Amino acid sequence: MAVPTLDALRFARGWTRSASEVPFPGVAVESMTLRDDAGTLSASRYRPSSGSPPRPGWVLLHGATRPGHEHTAIVRFAAALASTGGDVIVPEVRAWRRLELDPAPALHALEAATEHMCAHPDVQPGGVVLVGLSFGCPQALIAGADLAARGLVRGVLGYGGYHDLLATVRFGLTGQFRRNGRTGYLRPDPYGRWVVAANYLHRIPGYEGTEDVSRALGRLAAMAGDHGFMSWEPSSDPFKDDVIESVSVENRELFRLFAPPAAQDPEPGRAREMVFLLTEAARTTHPQLELASALNGRALPPVRLIHGRQDHLIPFTETLALERFLRRRADVSATVTDLFAHSGEAGRSATRIVEAGRFLAAIRGAMALHRR
Repeated sequence: MAVPTLDALRFARGWTRSASEVPFPGVAVESMTLRDDAGTLSASRYRPSSGSPPRPGWVLLHGATRPGHEHTAIVRFAAALASTGGDVIVPEVRAWRRLELDPAPALHALEAATEHMCAHPDVQPGGVVLVGLSFGCPQALIAGADLAARGLVRGVLGYGGYHDLLATVRFGLTGQFRRNGRTGYLRPDPYGRWVVAANYLHRIPGYEGTEDVSRALGRLAAMAGDHGFMSWEPSSDPFKDDVIESVSVENRELFRLFAPPAAQDPEPGRAREMVFLLTEAARTTHPQLELASALNGRALPPVRLIHGRQDHLIPFTETLALERFLRRRADVSATVTDLFAHSGEAGRSATRIVEAGRFLAAIRGAMALHRR
């Protein structure tokens, strides 16, 4: 039987060790293929290299990122879970690796991976725990509602997710977020607005002639993932100068709204206007991007949420808003920690020991989902 406190400590040890040691000590990794109604998809499986099954089952969903299920933070998270004795599968969402924000392929991938795990003799009966990271968090919750009704999911862990699309897009363009009736500011990671605009700018009524801007921003975001440059640092500027050449002269000012030189922020007035236009286009194109639109009153399994306070891509206030939304619908708790940004550690904190304790308590809560 799982012992949540011990498993949380094992996770912490596995997270620390997997940052520097490959292959991961005590963890076996294999590539595999899953089948769903649309065909086949790739996946990675992580499990202890010793010990006897059956094991707690976990299904991880990556976010919208070029490396996909091979992203360093995803691999590290999965290996840390496997080091606790878990059996972990991470399906690939090809569309999200292309930075296409359609939720449907992710829901198919979650269903295929969950069905595979629940039918596997090495996995404990009673359902798996879904883990949705970043953009994948709302989709893990939506899939969790469906699959829990079938007895295949016992809980959901969300890390770095969002609740309200408007608030998330606003943050990406302005850096503003709301907390306790006040407006806060944290410089946003431009990568988020590049991806959103690549998907929805040309879908705004009246902006049909801006497809060259959408393509250029999508190419810029892909370059950030492929080349590993930080989107808000001066090293990104030569890439911007390269891709803007593919944009018509009349649309280059619009391109610079989303991708100004690294030392500048988007022009505030135009950015605020674009927040509402982009959000409406996204909601019209993909209604399932937001949990509130997709749940339709369905029950949820227990939910545990974690968010890094220094997240520059999705503000931590979105997880707090998600917790408030779920309170009447599920057993839910949320933890905000200064230890992490979006996909890695944040800077050193003066209260690091306190924050480490808070994070371990959150992981313990996630591990306890397998005791229900």
